[in-house]
Amino acid sequence: MDDPNPAAPDLADPDLADPDLDAPTDADPVPDQGPPTGDDVDAQERQHQPADLRMGHDIARAMAHHPPERAAEEIATHLRKFWDPRMRATILARVDRGEPMDDLLRAGVELLREGGIDRSEVRKPSGG
Repeated sequence: MDDPNPAAPDLADPDLADPDLDAPTDADPVPDQGPPTGDDVDAQERQHQPADLRMGHDIARAMAHHPPERAAEEIATHLRKFWDPRMRATILARVDRGEPMDDLLRAGVELLREGGIDRSEVRKPSGG
């Protein structure tokens, strides 16, 4: 039978004591997935983006580790759950006008328009 209270990890183990914080994880986005990050982002340009677009890109970047269909659903659910109706209307209008934006964000907004969101998730209270 397995011990229900396993011992604490041995921090003397060199792999645990000094982890490689730069090692890739399953949460790291696949290259070419999601909006640009790091050195590819022009901070000046980002500051001048409208708030809804900037925040939408932030959400898309946060969801980029999911497969694209799941990321779009998560984005749509987030927009429905947390964004004010005026902000949702603004981002929907940007898609209608064909304004440039991240592909994941566009897919999430289109899914929001179609009603393809996780309704049970929308009803749950937020943890944050």
